[in-house]
Amino acid sequence: MRLYTFIHSPSPLKVRLALAEMGLDYEAVEVNLFRGEHQTEAFAKVNPHRKVPVLEDGALLLRESNAILSYLGRTRDTPRWPNVPTSEALAMQWLFFESANLASPCSTLWWNDMVAPVLGQRGIDETLVRQAAIDLERPLDLLDAHLEDRRFLMGHSLSLADCSVGVSLMMLIGTRLGDLQRWPRVAAYRDAIRRRASWGEAHGEGILDLRLS
Repeated sequence: MRLYTFIHSPSPLKVRLALAEMGLDYEAVEVNLFRGEHQTEAFAKVNPHRKVPVLEDGALLLRESNAILSYLGRTRDTPRWPNVPTSEALAMQWLFFESANLASPCSTLWWNDMVAPVLGQRGIDETLVRQAAIDLERPLDLLDAHLEDRRFLMGHSLSLADCSVGVSLMMLIGTRLGDLQRWPRVAAYRDAIRRRASWGEAHGEGILDLRLS
């Protein structure tokens, strides 16, 4: 397997975290987004959308991080993905939850409060940033309630769905919602993922410290 990735980008981190949790070997191809390497014609042949991650597995070129997570879960023998249809549907539900409710507002806060200042770029319009924080309140309320009697999304063991939701929550570290004070269970859940060996193996701190390489 080959993964086109970038150490400072959250979406490929989801896949690297999953691969680390599953103990799978792969070749990492670093595509430096800050230098515009994703805009080259060579990379466009890998992904016409010019985004990472892209997973190459044999003849398959698969884009979109959550699609890659479900593919890995379905094609590899792993306890990190349910093999019962009803449980698998619930895992997929959390992938859709992340995509629909967390990814965009978390990314807005992360870019504005963390990335733009480091890169010396102009931030996002403050009205949009404040709205992103508001848009997160209900999803975080729901997630906090869900975690009342479980450590992870699917119970007391981490699943690949946690690799998706967890990375979105990591983007909030260092932003105006960083401490998640209103959502203590979500904060504990995020901390539990960050403490796992897989987080280090996946170079998770790369989305929090843009100096890492």
